[in-house]
Order: sequence, then C-alpha cells, then structure tokens
Amino acid sequence: MMFDIFKRKGKEILDGSKALLSELIPGQTATIKSISDDCQGVERQRLMDLGFVPGSLVEVEMRSPWSDPTAYRIKGGLIALRKNQACKIQICPVQ
Repeated sequence: MMFDIFKRKGKEILDGSKALLSELIPGQTATIKSISDDCQGVERQRLMDLGFVPGSLVEVEMRSPWSDPTAYRIKGGLIALRKNQACKIQICPVQ
C-alpha cells in the first residue's frame, strides 16, 4: 500500500484501555464509548448522523501526510475527521 509510511505514526493503544479516537493509529479498531459533553448542538448531531454513536466499531483507515484529517471506516462508510473533532470521541480499543 502506498500509504504504509503513515501507519506507524502515533503510539499503539492497549486493548481495553479508554482513549480518544484521535489517538488511534491506522489499522487499529475501537468501539465508540461516548461523545464528550462539550460537543453539543449541530456538531454533536453531525457526528451521530455519521455513525459515531456508542457501541459502533470504528477503524482508522489512513491519515493525511500531516496527520490531519484522518479517515475512519465506520458502518461501511469512510469518514474524514479533523483532530479537534476526533478528540471529542471517547473509545475503547479492540483487537
């Protein structure tokens, strides 16, 4: 894959730990736990409409060369989020 150089950026998160979506590296999968309480209104509704709801599985597909935005595979779709949006989503990594 031509984007392999971006797979190793970031640290791998331990299985079962609580973390933020922005901390996952390409290839890792996680379960959405919650959306931060400071994410309200239209922004919260947009994330939920895109599938970022508790219990959903999400996988990091790839990152842009400067790590922002990141493409996430969720519910069969590929969604790009900026780091400031991904920081508002709490996850629990799975293997």
